[in-house]
Amino acid sequence: MPISDYQVRRRGRAFTLIELLTVMAIIGILAAILIPTVSAVRVSANRAKTKVQFNQWAAAIESFRIEYGYYPVFDPSNLINPPGQNTDPASVHFFHDILAAIRRDGSPLPTLTSSTNAVLPEAQNRKRIAFYGFAEGDFTAMDWIAPNLVQDAFGNTEIAVIVDRNLDGMIDGADYGGTLPLVNGMRPSSSDVPTTGIRARVVFYGPKPGADATSPEFIFSWK
Repeated sequence: MPISDYQVRRRGRAFTLIELLTVMAIIGILAAILIPTVSAVRVSANRAKTKVQFNQWAAAIESFRIEYGYYPVFDPSNLINPPGQNTDPASVHFFHDILAAIRRDGSPLPTLTSSTNAVLPEAQNRKRIAFYGFAEGDFTAMDWIAPNLVQDAFGNTEIAVIVDRNLDGMIDGADYGGTLPLVNGMRPSSSDVPTTGIRARVVFYGPKPGADATSPEFIFSWK
């Protein structure tokens, strides 16, 4: 049976096995080059976003101090999500509620009465001023194991916050009880937080991606 011109042209356009292997090898090389680069860019972008978050939160806390004359009291752990933090968005979350002047579910804070505990958000931010508007990305997802917690751009929920409690213009041991709070089992060293203190009013820090107790690394608001 004679071969038609169409069949000849079709066979002429087909790739040989060597050509296919060459193309696959080139794609593999490009992927090996591009994937780490894309990953590094993503990490760099999230680090920058986290530092922006820290600075915005610090500005909100400083605005609170300017308004009331003192810094808000969050939790003795100095963590924005203290151990045992309730994930129910209708429950109290000191860091969020004090700065946002609402509950995480958007409901108003309870009415302030003469018997209200002085440390509750409605007593600390008695004027109901929204110093910071939390976005959806500031919270862990509803389908996560611990939903409705405040997070950074990497999804970290263990984030330390320390304020200049004695208003001396420095963050030092007097402001955090002499021992820096742990985040993900890690504590900054004296090279990160000098014993002489940090010249700042409000500071935050959280773990870098992939860091652990054997290789502690952090994202700091002051670096």
